Amino acid sequence: MVGETELARWFFAGRYAEVIASTYDAGGEIAPADVGFVVGALTFVDRRDDAVAAFEVWRARAGAAPSSRTLAACRFFLGLAWARAGNFDRSFALLDADGFRARHDSDPWERALVFQALPCQCYFTGRFPGAAANALRALQAAHEASFLYVVMLGTDLRGHSLVQMGQLQRGIALLEQANKLARRLGLANNAYAVDTSIATYVTRFVPHAEALERVESLLRRRAHDSYSRRALLIEAAFHRALRGRRSAAIEALEAANIDALRSDTRRGKVVSLLARLWVTRWQLGAAACRELVDQARELVEPRDALFRAELLGFEILVARSEGDREREQRALDQLRTLRRTTQHFYAKAALGQFDGEWRARAFDEDALAPILRAVANRDHSALSRIVSLGLLGVIPELLGLVPGRRMILIPSEDLLLLEDHGDVIARHRPPRWCPVLLRILAAGDASKQRIVSGLWGLRTYHPEIHDPPVRTTIHRLRTFLQPHTSWVEVSDTGYRTTVPVHLVGSAEAPATEPAPLWEEGEVPKLGARRGPLAPGPDAVDVGPRQLIYRRLDEVEAATVPELARALELSNSTVLRGLRALIAEHRVESVGFARATRYRLRASE
Repeated sequence: MVGETELARWFFAGRYAEVIASTYDAGGEIAPADVGFVVGALTFVDRRDDAVAAFEVWRARAGAAPSSRTLAACRFFLGLAWARAGNFDRSFALLDADGFRARHDSDPWERALVFQALPCQCYFTGRFPGAAANALRALQAAHEASFLYVVMLGTDLRGHSLVQMGQLQRGIALLEQANKLARRLGLANNAYAVDTSIATYVTRFVPHAEALERVESLLRRRAHDSYSRRALLIEAAFHRALRGRRSAAIEALEAANIDALRSDTRRGKVVSLLARLWVTRWQLGAAACRELVDQARELVEPRDALFRAELLGFEILVARSEGDREREQRALDQLRTLRRTTQHFYAKAALGQFDGEWRARAFDEDALAPILRAVANRDHSALSRIVSLGLLGVIPELLGLVPGRRMILIPSEDLLLLEDHGDVIARHRPPRWCPVLLRILAAGDASKQRIVSGLWGLRTYHPEIHDPPVRTTIHRLRTFLQPHTSWVEVSDTGYRTTVPVHLVGSAEAPATEPAPLWEEGEVPKLGARRGPLAPGPDAVDVGPRQLIYRRLDEVEAATVPELARALELSNSTVLRGLRALIAEHRVESVGFARATRYRLRASE
């Protein structure tokens, strides 16, 4: 019977490529009992035109008495494909208009597919309560027919519908149940698709690094279902942009766009456009989203509640950036209507971000909507939470800054951010001299005398003493700013930053009382020398070697780690300096291995 052949078992196991290769692509006649599953396999690999052709050929050959099971299977798979593509008129004709007449059929196998078709149409057109109710009817018929494939599908769709209405825990529990059933039946690809759904839901509403890693791990696995892979790429792009990884987000977007263009579906293009809107928001700012919003509006079908709420949120964002109060109010009114008619979670989340009268979350577990609301309202009290979650990409907008190139000092979090149009690098616990030096350099061309005065509080500047530690400090700053070493450059009169430096908060220390670069006594004071330094042949070099020499003159003997720690240089820099001083017969070593210590030669 239809549904009990070897090829049907291949289909249920997700071996779509093998089903197509042995039937449609082989060019032979397809057995009547296998037609429905060949059509289904073709739709799942985005070959809808071939699926329609196979269906029409079968109908022409079947004549006036086609198999009702095959007819139900073909209508279901083709209707689902058109619904996923966003062609709701064609999906309605297959899933509702034609299929609904068979809802009283005596064969529960066929009824299970009919009732599974109804919630699919409801789901994709935003009627989530109807989708959940009809999925339950499909489950009843599927259990009656022992049709475990539809049991798994019905459980999965009911879980999706509940999540879309904001019942996250109940929905995820049903998805987990569908996942276990798929694995027990050996339906590896269906289990992968359910894993994808769970991962994307959790990532969107519980924005922890572990949730993104789950998405990334699924992307590293091979997916037979292009729909699932595209969903993972889109979610990865969204979350990478939130975390200040704009380059990686664009990479995921490009892969998703290639897949969307290959399948050539309106809905796939809308998904890619919405994801690009998120990336553009953090990369270029809300105003730069205007053109993409207009493109998406042309493509979004009015019945597609899954995307309309998200798009309306961007309409409000762009309207606010342009000061267009009329457009903002119109989008808010549409959002309120959408929430009331569909109970869609994102309509609630968007209202929570932009509507001052709406304070509810999409659901209790929604941790992202409050953060986006804080960003939209410039609520700095959320800064600590945002930093702890690693959502660095949203910080510029939170601070009211248009994305660009800059350094952001956040003393309350002991953090320095390096921002480059959506690529944000965090430097935790910057050295205590770093904020003071950046403030000095950001004020304009800073001479060495000004750096010495502002950084160490010394009133008198002596080039032969102070130039080496200034150069060393600038080198250490550039190292700390990697890969943006060019953001500190040499000017005509000293040094300066090439990007602005923003200080967050009011904890700015006075420039006359900066934290010292080294501990008291570690920087030689003027007049503290016991005699003139004996320069070697290379007298022009007053860099690390002179610092090492002076330190040994003060402490008599020291190891490489001790010198590196005192001078805040790397071990390798200290070792190179010591070797040069030994070659000049100015320093000698005593001991061996880790016990080696260095001191000035007796003649020195």
